[in-house]
Amino acid sequence: MNRILVGGTLLLVIFVGVFRQRIFLRDPLGKMERNGVAVDGARLYINFLNDVLVEEPGTERRYLVQRWSGVPGVPQILGCVQGLACWTDADHATVFLLDGRGAGARAVMSAKEITFVDETDARIRVQLR
Repeated sequence: MNRILVGGTLLLVIFVGVFRQRIFLRDPLGKMERNGVAVDGARLYINFLNDVLVEEPGTERRYLVQRWSGVPGVPQILGCVQGLACWTDADHATVFLLDGRGAGARAVMSAKEITFVDETDARIRVQLR
């Protein structure tokens, strides 16, 4: 029994190590604002590189901002375990670019904050903890 547990744990560690850019874990302390107003219930996920995935409550909106491109988009392929973790199709996930005046504009990213303009031209601010 112990060998199975140790072997399973080792496989999990290897899996997470290899796919660390694709796996996004929930940040329960993170906050989101839309045009300066706090959005209650927003779910924030981050990966090993601090790429950010945002889910807005009550809508189907999901935004993904990756450091390698800096351009916010909607993930084309995304799997999620509700409220716990999500995973993308590749290290550099394929996204649909946002429409609107801010389309194609790079997000401003730091270790603790990301700001960008969504498809409705609203200013989105994400604070990580």
